[in-house]
Amino acid sequence: MNSILITGAGSGIGAAVAQRLSQRAGIRILLLGRQLAALEKVRTAMHRPEDHAALSVDVSDSRALVAALQSEKVGLDKHPLTGVFANAGIGGGNQWGEGDRWEEIIRVNLTGTYNTLMASRPFLNRSEGVKQVLVTSSVLARFGVPGQSAYVTSKTGLLGLVRSLAVEWSPQGIMVNALCPGWVDTEMARNSIQSMADAQDLSFDECKAQQEAILPSLRMTTPAEMAQWVDFIFSGLGEGEAVPRLATFTGQALDVNSGSWMG
Repeated sequence: MNSILITGAGSGIGAAVAQRLSQRAGIRILLLGRQLAALEKVRTAMHRPEDHAALSVDVSDSRALVAALQSEKVGLDKHPLTGVFANAGIGGGNQWGEGDRWEEIIRVNLTGTYNTLMASRPFLNRSEGVKQVLVTSSVLARFGVPGQSAYVTSKTGLLGLVRSLAVEWSPQGIMVNALCPGWVDTEMARNSIQSMADAQDLSFDECKAQQEAILPSLRMTTPAEMAQWVDFIFSGLGEGEAVPRLATFTGQALDVNSGSWMG
């Protein structure tokens, strides 16, 4: 049974991806996040929950991350690592001065993803065939918004990381790509909409409707819809799967954003 690592797996897109991938035979999911209770809730709702593992790890702590992946509970010596979904991240705004969240957001979103990929690389190299790495960036890597310089910078930086590692790792059979979601109906998105609503003296529903009216699709994407794209990228990674692996798709960014940005 092969392993797929998901960070930020306790809610939102990460949880939806874990649920979808668990429906495929030959795959063992490793759920990483900061809140063990949330991870265990996700794990117990997955198909074959006994096959999967949940660990509380802060991706910004490189030593803790390496130790977690080397642990017996994770079992990567017995279950080869063939896929990594580096999805952990935090949102919100930042302003220069006291209480500026710049370093916190960069540390989790950008450095935390870098840590995840670097800690995973030795295990990916041990696995045979094509391996897949997918990083969650954002549509905000495509354009700027006021008051969120740290978030936009972190998500834009991830695209540079993906391109660089795609050149470095693809010759060893490790494909590296990014997912750039737009508005997805998650707790993070709802918090952002509530902040916008408060600033405009609107209700949450009014602000949400305002934002959705701008989108060509006229609605947000759901976490389950985002999980379909991750499932596609990770096709063929399960032990004994007949589906061919995507062996030449690398260094790309998938823009799944309800039409809010078209390249």
